[in-house]
Amino acid sequence: MPEAVPRLPQAVPHPPRAVSALPRRAVLGGAAVLALPWLCGCAAEAAPRRDVSTLVGAIASEQDLVASYEAARAANASLARRVDPVLAHHREHLAVLRRHYVPGSGDRADEGGAIPSPRAIRLPEGSAQVLAALRKAEERAAVARREDAGKAGPGLSQLLASIGACEAGHSGTVRPPTPYDAPKSDVQALQTALAAEHAAVYGYGVLGARLRGTLRQTAAAVWDAHRVQRDRLISILSVRPVAAAPAYRLPVKATSARAAAQLAAALEDALVPAYVGLAGASSPDLRVLASGSAQNAMARAARWRMNAGAPAPSAAFPGLPSSALSPRPRPGE
Repeated sequence: MPEAVPRLPQAVPHPPRAVSALPRRAVLGGAAVLALPWLCGCAAEAAPRRDVSTLVGAIASEQDLVASYEAARAANASLARRVDPVLAHHREHLAVLRRHYVPGSGDRADEGGAIPSPRAIRLPEGSAQVLAALRKAEERAAVARREDAGKAGPGLSQLLASIGACEAGHSGTVRPPTPYDAPKSDVQALQTALAAEHAAVYGYGVLGARLRGTLRQTAAAVWDAHRVQRDRLISILSVRPVAAAPAYRLPVKATSARAAAQLAAALEDALVPAYVGLAGASSPDLRVLASGSAQNAMARAARWRMNAGAPAPSAAFPGLPSSALSPRPRPGE
């Protein structure tokens, strides 16, 4: 492979404002998604935050997931090794979401209501069935976080997109989103995501030669999906799109089938921060697109890691800048 040049792109946490609009079909139509496996306080008279109801829903969702994993662990101690790392992620999610919640504001109906009590899912009999039920709960949560990303403001949207990506990695599968209208906007973050897709298209073209059978077919399908996503991002941009480099310095040398799977996982990992950065866009529909794309990347990375015999990622907030883990104070708080 030729000596490469560009580094894999980094996320843009706070992208610039929008420029113009584009029809829905040009943005999300025909998306190819693979099904892959597994505060600070305010005074009582403070003005309501428009994100409170969305935040309450996300907190309730994480509480339910924590309760579900705790129930699974209590019912079957042999599952502890499997569920404990995921349970730790959800406890981290809940702790950070609570930092963004203004104490007391949720008790007022016009701000979204109080946070409900945790409710665990009904667990079936058998270890395999319990794990399957937990994966379905993760999938439902990931879809909800993707929708939340379109409702919340740009800052909270990035956090929700990162949490949703983590949940998609746990579930290993993501349902395709309903088409939305995403205007041409937030150029810098779109360019970053496009650069990451260029690198993914190149990388899958390299690694496919090392795979055989079903894995090769999967790699070819994902390669096609990344080309579709690349073209979709180009269609949204209102300026000249960033061009693909002739070659990239890839993070793993694809010398075997196992190394090829490791490379595929690394390529998908590199997409997550780019799309979490895009989730801070000014356009709600573009935030939904970004959140769903981050989830797709994490779900694919999870499957490739399993094929490579590599451990699951340890990050509870994939692709999220550390500065976004705490809410930004507002005047009067």
